[in-house]
Parts: sequence; C-alpha cells; structure tokens
Amino acid sequence: MKEQDRPVINKEQINRFFSSYYSEWRHIQILGVEKKLKTKYEFYSDIVENINYSDIEADEKTIAQEISNGLMFEAIQYSLQYIEDLFALINAAKKPNFFIRSIIQYNAGKVDHAIRTFSIKRKNICECFHFPYFPDEENLTEQELEVQNVINESVDRLGNIIHELVEFYKKYQFFYNQYKHGLSIALRPYHNWTPEQVEEDKKGIHGQSPIVALDSLNFKDAPKNQYGNTGYLLMPCASPIIMPHLNCLQTENNLLRFVMSPPDMSINVMVDVAKKCKRCIHLLIHNFLQSVNEESPLKLRLPSPDEQDVFVFDFPVIEDVSAGNSNLSAGL
Repeated sequence: MKEQDRPVINKEQINRFFSSYYSEWRHIQILGVEKKLKTKYEFYSDIVENINYSDIEADEKTIAQEISNGLMFEAIQYSLQYIEDLFALINAAKKPNFFIRSIIQYNAGKVDHAIRTFSIKRKNICECFHFPYFPDEENLTEQELEVQNVINESVDRLGNIIHELVEFYKKYQFFYNQYKHGLSIALRPYHNWTPEQVEEDKKGIHGQSPIVALDSLNFKDAPKNQYGNTGYLLMPCASPIIMPHLNCLQTENNLLRFVMSPPDMSINVMVDVAKKCKRCIHLLIHNFLQSVNEESPLKLRLPSPDEQDVFVFDFPVIEDVSAGNSNLSAGL
C-alpha cells in the first residue's frame, strides 16, 4: 500500500466504524440499573420466587441487600468501562492511519496507564480532542482576546470534566476489578436483613448502603490496589481464634478484609459520570471526524457552561490545525 493511499482508505474505515458505534449504550446500561433500583421490589419479585428451590430463604430481603449491592457493582462496571472507552478512543485517534487497528485491538494496560497519567494542561487537552492550541498572547485585538478567553475557559472546563472522570476511575477501579473476579465481592457482607430493615429500605430511609469488596493483601502492599483513598477497611474475622495469627496471615496475604465503598457512592453519581463521559466522547468524535473528513471550514466543538450545549468554532484553515498553527480569526 502506498502511504498516500492511507488517508483515503482510513477515512472510509473510520467513518464506517463510527456509523456502527453507538455511544449511548453505556449510558443506557447505567440508566437501566437506576430504573431497576427504583423498581427493584416489583422487577425482581418473580425472579426471586424462581430461585426458591435452591435458596429457600430468598425473598424481599434478598432484593433489599444482595440484589441491590449487585446492581451497584454493575453500575460501577459500566461507568468505568465508559471511561475506558473514552481513553481508548483518545489513544486510537492520535494515529488516524492506524485507528482501526488501535481501537479494535487496544491494550487494556495501556488504556489504564493513559487514564492514570493523563495531563489536563490546555495543550494536551487540545491535542487529544483535535482542537488547535493557542498559547496566551499579547497584542491581540479585542475580538481575538474575546475568542481566546472563551476557548481557554472551554478547554479548562473540558479538563475539569476529564479530571473528575479520572478521579472516579481511580477511586472505584478496585471495586470494578473485584466485581469482574466475581468471587471477590460480598453481596451479603453482614447478615440477612430483617423485615424492619426491608421496610425502611422500601421507604428510602437510609439510602444505598456501602458496597463491600474483598481483599487479602497485607497492609504494606494493599495501597497497590488503589483503594487507600477510601479509608474504609474492616477485618470481619478479628476473632479470638484469628488474632494470635494475625501477623502470619498478613505476611501470607491470607487475611480476609472488607473494603467498603466511600459513603458518597450512589447511583446518582454513576449517572452523572455517564453523562460527563458521553459528553467528552461526543466532542472527541465530532472533532476527530471533522479532521478526518477534511471539512472546510472545520467546525470544532468545545463544551459550553450548559451541559447540553457546545461552543462551535469555525476554522477556515485545514492545514496544520492539530499543530495549533491556525490563527484566532476563528468564528464563534
């Protein structure tokens, strides 16, 4: 293949990819979990009846605790997968000629590294979202200064959104990983709920209880799991039988430990994360396709203060836009 043929070939493939991709799906999954939580006693009543043959105690208390906790783990999974989608797209879009290879066969470890090390400096935000970067300059006209201020505020707004997503990812990745494991989560961490607790749950008196993931790493190595920022750890087996052997079990990475989610965890937080992640994905896809399709003028987007709206900037110059060589005569 001749190198001059690649842009045309990949233009067709990239457009076909995005016409097949549905960016709303993760958001829909999280909204589905939200709806299930709101209607869980009606939604799961007959399902719980169907498992009575193997769990004779299954009833509304199962819905109140085990199923509710499982749904929260599911929402965390969808939220982090959404964030991974965003950063996989960012990475793949950096080399358009190999976009298809990168996005289909992306390395999960590299995506994780990209999330954890992402810089929210303006120049990097602009490069990753295919928007020209304009360093602060003096001697601008009043109109140019106005445009530059709007661009800077919008890029910073986008950087703040990305920062929130990254911090959420770091906070909940341990729970996400343990949920994928399956046997490392505690859906019934303490005891069966009483009828009184079930009634309180129906009334929404206490809200969502913290979910619990399991761990056994010794305290020295535990921060590697990135849950050190939660500060909510419990040894559920600190009994007279266990305590004399605590150090030995610790050394062996063989001491059962509960890791509880932060108290601010809720399905509302997950829904908010999904909205912000989707917003970033939409901005990225739009700007990337403008560049790939060599639109003229380029109509590039940045987030406005209204979360359901965007600023659109017209750039008449196509060449070297990614390098920031356009001028501030862009139309707003």
